Amino acid sequence: MQWWPIYGLRRMLTEKNIYKSPVDVARPSSRIFNRSLFVYVIDVGSSNASNFEITALESPLYNIHSLGVFMTDSPRHADVLLILGKPAAAMLQPLQETISQMPNPFFIITIDDNVPGEYMRDYPELPNHVASLTGVPSPSQILGVLLDIAKTKRREK
Repeated sequence: MQWWPIYGLRRMLTEKNIYKSPVDVARPSSRIFNRSLFVYVIDVGSSNASNFEITALESPLYNIHSLGVFMTDSPRHADVLLILGKPAAAMLQPLQETISQMPNPFFIITIDDNVPGEYMRDYPELPNHVASLTGVPSPSQILGVLLDIAKTKRREK
C-alpha cells in the first residue's frame, strides 16, 4: 500500500487554505513570545454554537497543531484567553479569577454570539483585549485571529 495519496490529501486539506481574520487585531507594543501559541477557552454565557466551533478547530481538517496553536487546560499555561459569550452575573467572579491567573504577557479575545438574556452583563474592563468577534464565527475565522496573534509573536522576536 502506498502512503503518498494520504499524505497528498492531508496537505491539500490543511495547507491550501489561507485563514484570514475577520477583524483587525490590536497590535501589542511589547515584545511577546518565541514559539507556540497556547489558548485557554472559558465560556461565560454563550450559546453552545461557539463551543462547537472551538471543538471543530481541534479536528484534523484544521490541523492547528502543525500551525503552532495548542489548546491548554489551565489558564496558567496559556498565552491567549478566549472568552465565549457575554458574562452571566454568576460568571463575573470566575472570569476575573481566570484573568488574574494568566501569566504576563497575555492576550484576550472575546466572541459575543448575541445570546439575548436578562442575566447577561457587559464585559468588565479586560486587560490586553486584542480582538472581538461577533456572531458565531467559523473555525477558520477564529484560526485566522489566532494566527494573526502568532504572527505578531514571531514578528517581534
